[in-house]
Parts: sequence; structure tokens; C-alpha cells
Amino acid sequence: MPKNRQLKNVIMGHHIVDGGVDTADLSSSVTAVLADYAVEVTTAGGSATEALTVAGVTTASKIIATLKDDGSNNITIKTAKATGDNAVTVVFSGDPGNDAIVAIAAF
Repeated sequence: MPKNRQLKNVIMGHHIVDGGVDTADLSSSVTAVLADYAVEVTTAGGSATEALTVAGVTTASKIIATLKDDGSNNITIKTAKATGDNAVTVVFSGDPGNDAIVAIAAF
């Protein structure tokens, strides 16, 4: 796609038409902040520290984790970091049980 592509008929008011802009249209400073992986993982429980499987993550990945559902044990996240290939280790405030849902974005 040429660099001087006109975005005429793509931006309508304050909305961008579906399919009107793709990553080739964005500068590298924008694409660098797009998540490589975004998943939701349900905890297994049994310990306040849990290794969650996130396909594609490496130890170089930066992780943002939040609770979509704090489960029946009403826990919080203390830390989350990539600890190996396809692994994110999350430390909770207590045993999350088997019903907490963690939303993870990896960059």
C-alpha cells in the first residue's frame, strides 16, 4: 500500500469504516503497542501462585493481566509475568479456586 494513500471515504464522522484501515496503514509506533496475544484463562486453583498457559508467550514478553471474574474466592492479582515459553505465572492474593478468569494481554 503506498505511503500517500488517502483515507478519503474511510473516516466518517468519528467512526472508521470496518476494514477501512489495516496495520499497513499504521506507523510502527502504533503497531508496537498492539498486543501480540490476548486471551482469557480460567484458573485451576490449589495455590496462590499459578502458571497459566498462553500460547506464543516467551520470557521476553511483557504481560498485562487483570481479573475478568475474581471467582468465588474473591482474590486479586499481585503480580503476573512471562516465565517461560507459553507460560505466564500469576501470583494471587490467595488460592483463586477453579473459577477465576484472568484476562491476559502479551506484548
